[in-house]
Amino acid sequence: MYIANNENLSSQKGILAIMPRELRRYMYRINFDEAYEIHMRAGGPLVIAYSDGFYFLQSAGVLTKSTKGAVRVTRAHIEEALELASKSSLYAKARDISEGFITVDGGHRIGICGSAVVNNGRVEFIKDVSSLCYRLTCEVKGAADGIIDKIYSDGDIKNTIIISPPGAGKTTLLRDIARQLSKKSVRVCIVDERSEIAAMNEGCSAFDLGDFTDVLNGVKKSVGMLMAIRAMAPDVIITDELGAQEDISALEKLINSGVKIITSIHGYNLAQVKKRGDIKRGLKFFELAAELSKRNGAGTIENVIDISEGI
Repeated sequence: MYIANNENLSSQKGILAIMPRELRRYMYRINFDEAYEIHMRAGGPLVIAYSDGFYFLQSAGVLTKSTKGAVRVTRAHIEEALELASKSSLYAKARDISEGFITVDGGHRIGICGSAVVNNGRVEFIKDVSSLCYRLTCEVKGAADGIIDKIYSDGDIKNTIIISPPGAGKTTLLRDIARQLSKKSVRVCIVDERSEIAAMNEGCSAFDLGDFTDVLNGVKKSVGMLMAIRAMAPDVIITDELGAQEDISALEKLINSGVKIITSIHGYNLAQVKKRGDIKRGLKFFELAAELSKRNGAGTIENVIDISEGI
């Protein structure tokens, strides 16, 4: 059971502000500090995921492993949650929704499932939303302790790719890598396409990123990486979820300019990623690959592999 104490109240505030009012009143005693996901399915129980499993919200304001007596999510709850997440302007968030998510203040990402509205093969919107998955961001100072000395040694930064399945802590790791490099007076620029790494709000990050970190927020990676080179003269660029071919083309220009790169990609391990035709071209630019898992909780670094001599 996870019960909040006074030290947890400030971290809860951002989560509660984007929860439907009727559900929120049951959640004030819940400690979200170790939670990584909240799942709302129409007609189903509200589920909160922690590293040790899934818990169900009871009307007494506690979490248990049993669905008996669990608070049930309604379509009205989901509709209100979308209104709160979009700040009452779903139209303004249409681009994000067409990609299946909304990013909200604090860097939390809300995944959306429902009926896709498709035009000429492209998803334009998602209607009749049936479930929401709140992917909760967090700051874990020290998350990069097991890898930072391999990335940065004797003034040299190795181009590094973090390979991770969803929910295994890659964004949290990237955030702490940025902080630790910045503390060493390395000039870092975070290209934060989905506002998840830095969680910028009115020009300020929700996290400690160090004194030598700049953030380019809300711009496509392929565009932002090249903008950062011209505008900020960074030593290293950090970005999340590499994948599109235009990202690889921008990466090639970045490497040729002498700027280092630390980024992530969805996958289970290097062997699996090497089989992907869409990313294989880009792997040749990296010197280190780190494989993450959730085996001992999110952020478990399974392997750090030297790929500097090719793959």
